[in-house]
Amino acid sequence: MRKKRIEWIDIAKAYGIIAVVIGHALASGTTTHIIYWWHMPLFFIIGGFFLKPIDAKKLIEWKRFFNKRLYRDLLIYFMAGIGLILLYSILYNKDWQYLVNHLSRLIVGGRTLNLYTSTFWFINVYLLSICAVTLLISTVKSRWIQLGIVSAALFAGTCYDKIDWMHLYSFETMPWNVDIVLIAAFFTYIGYLFFHTHYQWIEKPVPIASLLVLSGTLVVLYLNNSFDFQFSLKSHEIQSSLPKVVMLATIPLIFSFGVMGLSYLTSHLESSFILATIGQHTMIIMYLHNALLDITSMAGIENVATKVIIAIIVPMLITLVKRPVTRNRSLYLDS
Repeated sequence: MRKKRIEWIDIAKAYGIIAVVIGHALASGTTTHIIYWWHMPLFFIIGGFFLKPIDAKKLIEWKRFFNKRLYRDLLIYFMAGIGLILLYSILYNKDWQYLVNHLSRLIVGGRTLNLYTSTFWFINVYLLSICAVTLLISTVKSRWIQLGIVSAALFAGTCYDKIDWMHLYSFETMPWNVDIVLIAAFFTYIGYLFFHTHYQWIEKPVPIASLLVLSGTLVVLYLNNSFDFQFSLKSHEIQSSLPKVVMLATIPLIFSFGVMGLSYLTSHLESSFILATIGQHTMIIMYLHNALLDITSMAGIENVATKVIIAIIVPMLITLVKRPVTRNRSLYLDS
C-alpha cells in the first residue's frame, strides 16, 4: 500500500520554494535578508524527516541507500546542469571555452556554480548532509550524543568567516561546499529528531500561535534595529549582533517550524491543494527558476509578481507535459 502523503509537509515545501524564487527575483534588501533566515534551513529540516538508521557495517545497506536516496538526484543534477549551461550558452552566444569551463564546474560544485545553476549548491550540500546524518544515526545510538555532535558541528561552522585557503575557479570554496555541511547537517538532524519523536505537536493551536507570534516579534525587532542577523548558507556569510551559533540554532528553527505550523493551518483550506501541488514539484522549480527569471527579464517582464508566478508555474507545466510521454513511452517508440 502507498503511504499517505502528509499534506502540510508539501505545503511547507511550497512556502519554501516560493520564498526561494521571491528571494532571487528581488534585489538584495530587508525582505531578502528575512527570507534567507529560514528558506534553506526549512528544506534541510524537511530533508531529515524521512531518514532512518541503516546497518552501517553492511555494504549492501549503503548500496540500497545510494540507489534510493542519492542516485536519482545525482542523475537529475548533472542532466539539468548540462541542459541549463547549454541554454545559457545559446541565449548569450558564449564560446566553447565558457561551455567547457562551466560544465566542469558541475563536478566541483558549491559556490563555483552560478548563473542558471546558482542554486545547484543546495543539491550538493543536501546529498552530503543526508549522508552525514544517516551515518551519524546509524553508528551512534544515543540521541543526546547525536544532538551533541551536530551542535558541536554547528559551532565549528560558525567559528570561521569563509574558506580562504582554497580557491576553485577563483572562488574561495571547497568542492561541493562540503564545509557547509557542518551547518546544514544540524538542520537535517533536527528534522530527523522532530519527525521521529512526536511531530504532531506542530499541529496543536498553542505551539502554532506561539511560533507565529515569536516569528512576527523577531521581524518587528529586526526592523527596529534591535538586533542584526544576516545569513547566506551558500556563501557562508553570517553577520550577527549576538553569538552566531545562538542565532543559527534559534532563528532559522523558529521561522521554519512557524512555517510548518502555518502550513498545517493552510492544509484545512479548500484551496490548499494548489500549494500542495507546488510543494510536490519543489525540485524542478529549484532547478529551473533562475533561468526562467532571466528569460522573463529578457522578454521585458519587470513585474516581480509576474516573474515569480511564471518561474513557479512553467516548471510544473513541463512536468505535466512530460508525464504522459513517460507513462506511455511505448506508444511513441512503436509509432
